[in-house]
Amino acid sequence: MPEQIRLKVGGVDPKQLAVYEEFARNVPGFLPSNDLSQPTGFLAQPMKQQAWATDDVAQIYDKCIADLEQHLHAIPPALAMNPQTQALRSLLEAVALARNSRDGIAALGLLQKAVEGLLDATSGADADLLLRYRECHLLVLKALQDGRAYGPQWCNKQITRCLIECRDEYKYNVEAVELLIRNHLQRHLSIVHLDSIQLNNGHVVYSSMENGLHYMAVAFAMQLVKLLLVDERSVSHITEADLFHTIETLMRTSAHSRANAPEGLPQLMDVVRSNYEAMIDRAHGGPNFMMHSGISQASEYDDPPGLREKAEYLLREWVNLYHSAAAGRDSTKAFSAFVGQMHQQGILKTDDLITRFFRLCTEMCVEISYRAQAEQQHNPAASAAIIRAKCYHNLDAFVRLIALLVKHSGEATNTVTKINLLNKVLGIVVGVLIQDHDVRQTEFQQLPYHRIFIMLLLELNAPEHVLETINFQTLTAFCNTFHILRPTKAPGFVYAWLELISHRIFIARMLAHTPQQKGWPMYAQLLIDLFKYLAPFLRNVELNKPMQILYKGTLRVLLVLLHDFPEFLCDYHYGFCDVIPPNCIQLRNLILSAFPRNMRLPDPFTPNLKVDMLSEINIAPRILTNFTGVMPSQFKKDLDSYLKTRSPVTFLSELRSNLQVSNEPGNRYNIQLINALVLYVGTQAIAHIHNKGSTPSMSTITHSAHMDIFQNLAVDLDTEGRYLFLNAIANQLRYPNSHTHYFSCTMLYLFAEANTEAIQEQITRVLLERLIVNRPHPWGLLITFIELIKNPAFKFWSHDFVHCAPEIEKLFQSVAQCCMGQKQAQQVMEGTGPS
Repeated sequence: MPEQIRLKVGGVDPKQLAVYEEFARNVPGFLPSNDLSQPTGFLAQPMKQQAWATDDVAQIYDKCIADLEQHLHAIPPALAMNPQTQALRSLLEAVALARNSRDGIAALGLLQKAVEGLLDATSGADADLLLRYRECHLLVLKALQDGRAYGPQWCNKQITRCLIECRDEYKYNVEAVELLIRNHLQRHLSIVHLDSIQLNNGHVVYSSMENGLHYMAVAFAMQLVKLLLVDERSVSHITEADLFHTIETLMRTSAHSRANAPEGLPQLMDVVRSNYEAMIDRAHGGPNFMMHSGISQASEYDDPPGLREKAEYLLREWVNLYHSAAAGRDSTKAFSAFVGQMHQQGILKTDDLITRFFRLCTEMCVEISYRAQAEQQHNPAASAAIIRAKCYHNLDAFVRLIALLVKHSGEATNTVTKINLLNKVLGIVVGVLIQDHDVRQTEFQQLPYHRIFIMLLLELNAPEHVLETINFQTLTAFCNTFHILRPTKAPGFVYAWLELISHRIFIARMLAHTPQQKGWPMYAQLLIDLFKYLAPFLRNVELNKPMQILYKGTLRVLLVLLHDFPEFLCDYHYGFCDVIPPNCIQLRNLILSAFPRNMRLPDPFTPNLKVDMLSEINIAPRILTNFTGVMPSQFKKDLDSYLKTRSPVTFLSELRSNLQVSNEPGNRYNIQLINALVLYVGTQAIAHIHNKGSTPSMSTITHSAHMDIFQNLAVDLDTEGRYLFLNAIANQLRYPNSHTHYFSCTMLYLFAEANTEAIQEQITRVLLERLIVNRPHPWGLLITFIELIKNPAFKFWSHDFVHCAPEIEKLFQSVAQCCMGQKQAQQVMEGTGPS
């Protein structure tokens, strides 16, 4: 080997390194790389060079080699000469080379080989071999990503670079890219469309053009969006924010080139838009755009040289200023001096530098918290309070800095600048949290993020004029933040998340202090996020200890809302019940028991109570959920037509098939559509009765298209579907109002007119199971059940299911005594009581 490149004891010198860098810039299959020698890359970090000399890294490589050899030995001899088997042997050799050389160039070459190998995998090969082939390449990438080696930041950045620079026939492999995302090896993706604006901000950017529209890139992006965000959201840690630029580009492409767009693009965008626009305003530069921009920029690690050191110095200086005796609560004087230091260090020169400064400070504060909590693990005798105080020392100072920057940014009257800065910072913290959550997984700690959010919320809700002027926008920013971090997206953050959304200041600001109830829909969305996360566990009764704690916390939040904000639960009861599983009786009862504070509920146990004479019984309740939105347009058109003209004549016969979505027991029916159908038909029936100058009663609700639909459902549906249908009716049995009255009459009418005892038994079950749980019980539920068991017209006590077993009979007797008193219940059961 020539003297110039021969290795010597003590490592490589700069001349030798330049030779290897030249090789690295010209890797076959990739475009030349121009920035490997830049000081911001891996090679400029001598601490990493030292890391490669440790036993940990050698062990990582050794384990990787052992695993690869095990996979190779398991391949059948008949596939020994298969190209994929040969590629695995070549990959093993590359791992061995990297293990022996232990330098960044070899590691980078190994990473490129693994990424290109994944992208080059063809699905037409032997299925078992293809699975093993992909697993081996992922195994290598995860080894490089290990925190004891190069770490996730460097590894993910280099994977992104590989995806950008590789050939088109590689980069549009959707399966391979989805594998990288699923395994936390790649996150942010964006494409560019017909307006040549480069969205290259450190993410994957596909920018080649073809007559204004690159069909390969658009088709690839469509498949990726459909796979990650539409088809049952196969990768739970990916949110709309991660595909923000991709969706933006596809939407513009669909709008500008609808006639020439790839097949299915407009329809895909219609589906995505319904989930996407609810949380993201489309105007660039708006608050939500700033937040999602912050989330994306939280993964940009190619910082200018020396920026981390500057950020660390400034953060340390600010922490000292904040905690100094002379600082005081306001810290205004210290803040003015500190802003001067930020100017001197060049941090305030550009928005990009400010963003990176906040990201670095967030990461450093979080890392300090992790180190402090690690001390407690190594020293169990250490006081938890002292450990928390160590964490809060830096976190509280950082939060105060954010609050002061928001408060003093721009002119005093310029609220836009303040809100945009707040959203950008919240987005950065969210982005750091999501990445931390994905990488650390079970080792993730909630404490630092919870402290940042709660202290910032309190800081920005202080009684100061400048903060009061932006209070609603501030609350909106926090609601958007908590929605992005909803439990289905960051389950490791769920306890802290529940504490945040149930904090007394947050609830009071959202539900009481914000004028015109503008905070109600946002807070309702957060509760729906919570119920959606709990639903599968509650539906399958899989309540392990952590889920039990979360469930009890949810009940406590609902009890607070029931006591302090019952009107909120009244107005959003439909949306909440729509996502709560049918078997969650008590959770639903808490919501349905709410009634307006200015109403005095009549005692449902009053003898001879005349419900139809109550003044409130003809007043329609307010429902703030768009319950008709789930109805397909053609279905609603046919439904409206049937209610008016009883046509099309096939509507009733096709109704069950329209409600059924599968043949799988327990999941046969579209529950949301059943709920919407029941409430819509009921409200239309009430309007129809009122238009005729009548009020709902057992006689006025009959012989109508509305009751035809309900009776058809009661008879035609199987046991599962009928149970869901009857539950949808029972969900409207609440406080005295026109809906409660109508649906109470409907339930009793269906019982009386049932052609089989099975229907009557199921009606009884739906009512009874809501009464045998702990209080509270909805008023409408009580008056309906009392009428059913008390009125001899229904012959309730003569039915066989009441006496089918001694324990069942005792249960009915017990409930009757609770509802009517022992003496009256005994008379009714014996058939001698008053009607």
